[in-house]
Amino acid sequence: MRATFGERGNVTELARYRTSMRHPVLTDLLDHWESLRAGRIAPHRAEIDPRRIEDVLEHAFILEMVEDGAPRFRIAGMHLCDLMGMEIRTMPAASLFAPSDRDRFNEVLQRIVSVPEIVELDLLPQMPGDGGAQMLLLPVRNDKGAITRILGALVATGLPAERPQRFTIAASRTTRIIAQVFDRINEPVAGFAEPMLAYQPGAHAIARPARQSRPQLRLVKSGD
Repeated sequence: MRATFGERGNVTELARYRTSMRHPVLTDLLDHWESLRAGRIAPHRAEIDPRRIEDVLEHAFILEMVEDGAPRFRIAGMHLCDLMGMEIRTMPAASLFAPSDRDRFNEVLQRIVSVPEIVELDLLPQMPGDGGAQMLLLPVRNDKGAITRILGALVATGLPAERPQRFTIAASRTTRIIAQVFDRINEPVAGFAEPMLAYQPGAHAIARPARQSRPQLRLVKSGD
């Protein structure tokens, strides 16, 4: 069965959608998410297996949509903490963005979980420089089956050394998801719940912990 998404009312093959992504971290994450989705609208958070996306974990994150509150980081990889120069778990997701683009980013997140859809963002640093970043955002179900999580990855290159680093949205690509099979709620399985790494921020040079045998992410426990 071919993997398909809806785009502007048409059907687009996953392989064609993937060609717009320039960084392998984003394509690897999309491949894992798509394999878990298996024709449904979205996979469950517990199905995400960090062992299958080890090369992505440093750049990956999970956002939690909070009722009557701003979406927040539930899990964040070292790359994002390095960009901010601090631990970002429990911080608002829009804290990665310049104040002028925070409302726009929150609107993007709301559409991802309500439509639902896939979004890829091209980002520019708020500070002057030649660098940039790409962000991929994918809907994920919580343990009760509701789409209240967003799995994502951010890859930034060529940015100034100053921290915290924040971004503006230069461009976005949106693809609506089409379910091909009945979307049943799965039984919970062991998944995206790796132990946390300690993070030691520095003034300008970020201290990194020694590499473990398996990359890990931080987990914020705030109840499903």
